Amino acid sequence: MIKHLWQTNRLALMAFVVALGALFYFGGKTISSAIYWMDPAHQEQPLAGWMTPRYVALSYKLPREYVLEALFIGPDAPPHRVSLETIAQENNVTLAELQARIDAATARLEADKEARNND
Repeated sequence: MIKHLWQTNRLALMAFVVALGALFYFGGKTISSAIYWMDPAHQEQPLAGWMTPRYVALSYKLPREYVLEALFIGPDAPPHRVSLETIAQENNVTLAELQARIDAATARLEADKEARNND
């Protein structure tokens, strides 16, 4: 059967194999990411110097703008992988102060959601 398909529809068979490979690759990444973030050990864990703003946003389920504001990053700043340790050093604050800012951002998000629900 495959030999017949290869002889008669070579291009379609190659496209199908590439599409199947992409499905497995991206499907695997999606499932892996979902399993990782569903683990309670990765949700709202205390900040560590190795974390990035994106990791914090995913861990605390905060929108990007809340995280950027809490971490002294401008909304128009180009995306780059910078650690919280670097952010703390550049802004002369400690990780504990960044943690307090993230906790405040989380509280503000909850208050904003509550205000929208009450309207």
